[in-house]
Amino acid sequence: MGYYMRYISADARPLELSELARVLAEQNPAYDLRFEQNEGTLHYGETVIAQLEINLPGDGMFDEELAELREFAEDADGAALSPVPQVLRQAAGLLAVRVLWGTGESETTLQRLDPIWSWLFEHRRGLMQADGEGYYDSRGLVLQVD
Repeated sequence: MGYYMRYISADARPLELSELARVLAEQNPAYDLRFEQNEGTLHYGETVIAQLEINLPGDGMFDEELAELREFAEDADGAALSPVPQVLRQAAGLLAVRVLWGTGESETTLQRLDPIWSWLFEHRRGLMQADGEGYYDSRGLVLQVD
């Protein structure tokens, strides 16, 4: 199954891999996001570090992912006091990132994904979710989910 991180966008502006590819390449030419429509692989140099997929309302996967995220969030202590339920209700798109650990070092791979989250936090209203950890905003963890 793998380790997933997701960005739940509650923003009217769409999530687009073409925009993300451009932004990453501008930050560092070692990034190469190869994609077709809403799916792609992220390379850093010669190493594949992640698979990316954008899910949108009506595509089937979006509803399944959102239902699962809601279920886990509802079971977490403090969920009602966090921004998570509101963002999940307002979700307009979801970027799912399957981390591939291409570098052989988990911390290095995760650091290479940081520019994605930084850009999204700056340019799209929403939250990042990491499997086995919880939900994050630009300042850090807002809801722990085990």
